[in-house]
Amino acid sequence: MAGATSLQGDFFRSVAFRYFHPDDVISGEGTRLHGGRFVPVGVRAVYASLEEETALREVTSRKSALGGRRGISVGEYPRMTYVLSVATRRNLDLAATLSSELANLVRLCLRGPGYDVSQQLAEIWISEGIDSVVFPSATGAGRNVAVYLANAAADSALVRNRAEVLAALRQPRVGKRGRQLFVSVCRGATGLTFCAKTRM
Repeated sequence: MAGATSLQGDFFRSVAFRYFHPDDVISGEGTRLHGGRFVPVGVRAVYASLEEETALREVTSRKSALGGRRGISVGEYPRMTYVLSVATRRNLDLAATLSSELANLVRLCLRGPGYDVSQQLAEIWISEGIDSVVFPSATGAGRNVAVYLANAAADSALVRNRAEVLAALRQPRVGKRGRQLFVSVCRGATGLTFCAKTRM
């Protein structure tokens, strides 16, 4: 597709406690089940933001769009913001200068109710081999990216410092009475769980 260029850089993604495991952050399972802006249901994709502030605003914006109370609920804390290294070969930049027709469609996708129009556009782009799309945040400031995992290379979206994050989560901490607390990280049916054991 004309206008597609390569994309490379660091992006931010904020996730709730149950998705803390680095591999869950880039699995694309959420969009496969629920879809999203510029991502049809059934498509595995990874969302991220160019700025950390945008990533946090997107969390509250999506919750409001789904009918929830604006803001992040206490039940979604703690949260973790990951830095993702993104590198794709065929990216569409919808935040750049566009033709008037496409610019009008993008505005409709950002302002209109629901995601139908944006998902229809994404189906066309995905069928033509586009592997990522950068688009303005619907919150009014910042930019986001959606990486289509089926089209992109296996290393197109990677968690920075994955090994260090996992090591830190498993690092023993000294608790009361000199006991060491060992935390293991594992996945359960409802998401990530931490299993704690103490040792004198």
